[in-house]
Amino acid sequence: MANIPQGNASGEKMSTAYIILIIGVLGVAFSAPFVKLSNFEPATSVILRVGIGALVLLPFYFREIKKLGKLNKTGVILSLVAGIFLGIDFTAWNYSIYYVGSGIASILLNLQIIILPALAAIFDRERIPKSFFIIAPIMILGVLMTGGIFEGGGAATNEPTVLGMSLAVVGTIAGSISGVCYGIYLYTSRKATRVNVGQFVQPMFLASVSQLVAPALFLLVTGRGLSLNQGVMTGTGSEQVLATGGLSDLDIFATNGDMITGTNWFWMIMLAIFGQAIAWTFIQYGSVRLNPTVVAGLLLLSPIATVSVIAPIMFSEIPSVIQVLGVVVVLLAVAYQNGIHKMFLGKAKRE
Repeated sequence: MANIPQGNASGEKMSTAYIILIIGVLGVAFSAPFVKLSNFEPATSVILRVGIGALVLLPFYFREIKKLGKLNKTGVILSLVAGIFLGIDFTAWNYSIYYVGSGIASILLNLQIIILPALAAIFDRERIPKSFFIIAPIMILGVLMTGGIFEGGGAATNEPTVLGMSLAVVGTIAGSISGVCYGIYLYTSRKATRVNVGQFVQPMFLASVSQLVAPALFLLVTGRGLSLNQGVMTGTGSEQVLATGGLSDLDIFATNGDMITGTNWFWMIMLAIFGQAIAWTFIQYGSVRLNPTVVAGLLLLSPIATVSVIAPIMFSEIPSVIQVLGVVVVLLAVAYQNGIHKMFLGKAKRE
């Protein structure tokens, strides 16, 4: 009889982990739309998102220290390094969201599946599966298709350009930089979790603090301060478009959009709480308690939901045929690299 409560408790813990992870995945799925709705300048958006999110995590940070103790030195260093790259990731990703749309930007982020195993092989001597060398070039092709750079645009079609390049090209470059930095973040944060088993709030909080470094330096180097008054986009909902300020070649640092309102601040707070503090902490919690293949499958639902449901409904972001094919190529590559196909093959064999 003693085994029954234990089994139920184990089942309840697993169910809780699933629910928490799914909530985290939903938070990530809505992150790109929240960025677009808040309409802050990219670097300013990161500072506000991360700063408010860190304040939300602060009481839980001290609670975990009191309960489990502080992170060791290695964990602290890895968490801070992870946060620096995540700060670069978020800043580049925000530009990608404004230039190619929230749905496409969410797909470009998945370039991390090439970076993470490569880093693990270089620094941890982990074996790279042979399939990686086939998946990697296919993934890169899918990213280029998804970004829309094969479809022209720019000066030749009277569309605005940035630095002389089409929005699709600049957005794809920014999204790719984001994906590379995201892969480095995942690698370093994974190592931080491994050396401090059971502690997931502290690594997230420390990473949040160091995330402020990249956007702050970006604003400092470009000679600008926080842009709290004017946004990047103009219009609302499906009519929201990148503001050009009447220019054919845009200044990448310009904010020519609508004035920031209370509604924009509301979406920023939603982004900071739901898309930052809750989403990333919940994903960290669920990831260490569930099967890695299951986790990979659930995480894959985030970009799928953003590009196929959320972005089309909220912003009328309808990808072209080539972009749809690119999305499919990227998602299939991610699914295969994470071994999700084995889960379905295993079920088929059992049946």
